[in-house]
Amino acid sequence: MLRAEIREINMSSTSLKFRLSPRSLSLITVASLAGGIHSFDAIARADGVLGDVWISSAGGVLVTGGYDHTTETVINPSQRVFAAEFGVDPAFPFSTDEPGFTSDLVGSTMTVSLLQGLGRWNGTGFDTASSSLFLSYGGQDATSVSGGSFSFLVTEDLDLHPEFTLTNPADGIYLAAFTASTSGLQTSEVFWVVFNLGSDETDHDAAIEWVESNLVPAPGALALLAAAGLVRRRRR
Repeated sequence: MLRAEIREINMSSTSLKFRLSPRSLSLITVASLAGGIHSFDAIARADGVLGDVWISSAGGVLVTGGYDHTTETVINPSQRVFAAEFGVDPAFPFSTDEPGFTSDLVGSTMTVSLLQGLGRWNGTGFDTASSSLFLSYGGQDATSVSGGSFSFLVTEDLDLHPEFTLTNPADGIYLAAFTASTSGLQTSEVFWVVFNLGSDETDHDAAIEWVESNLVPAPGALALLAAAGLVRRRRR
């Protein structure tokens, strides 16, 4: 059974906060007892493919999936956890332009929002990071300190890659949260990117799996948690 050092994750449309509270252990315990209820959004990492963020729509709501531009295929139509590595280019050791973004909603103006807060993997969960994430694209900037967003026009064969930079960097694995929005469709559910700076890939994989199993529960798991009185109502 997982023991979470991050004891509460308070998600809203504008922030990702890491705080200590005894509630998370109960959440994870109930979810673990649910057995097969969890549905893990598998991240496509085979053969080195990390996957770009594919933004589409279903039932009037924006949804994210994984996309491989090499094969021009959607590799997972319901992916909400993505991976990236800092320092692939040695000239920019604390930056990366992965994951990229693409969409089939040609002609729409898409906004990707970086939510406030950045987590750092401690081996069993995420603590609040002392570092921060800076995002830049086309003269538009956002930071995990205060949040922010960038917008772009969806075109045919879009392959957009913003620049992600870790400020006050230290080796470790970092978690950032995002949403996508556009006119006429409901904003996407939160999706996450797990960034790695200098840590072992086994640890990176473990952090990804933690996010998949604890932040992206299947509907059945949510129902079980709600029945147990463990899902806190979202404050308006």
